[in-house]
Amino acid sequence: MSKNYKDYRYFENRPDVVKVWNDLDTYLDFCRFELRPFDPAHLYRKDNDNYRAFLDSQRPKRQWQNNRPRGQTNYRSRNQ
Repeated sequence: MSKNYKDYRYFENRPDVVKVWNDLDTYLDFCRFELRPFDPAHLYRKDNDNYRAFLDSQRPKRQWQNNRPRGQTNYRSRNQ
């Protein structure tokens, strides 16, 4: 008996495929906005410069110590 594919949701049952397509769309947007050459074969290749730059852009930004930039201190409030 054949399988009824009308009731089978492929993308709901395969989150790994959805992740690849979402990552590819994000990588395409990065290359488009940064004016870098886009090649889908470079996705997940850490030896490629474009993909490494994409990974660096996806990292969370570092917080400043005590929530202020370095070099700007408020001596008045500290010494009162």
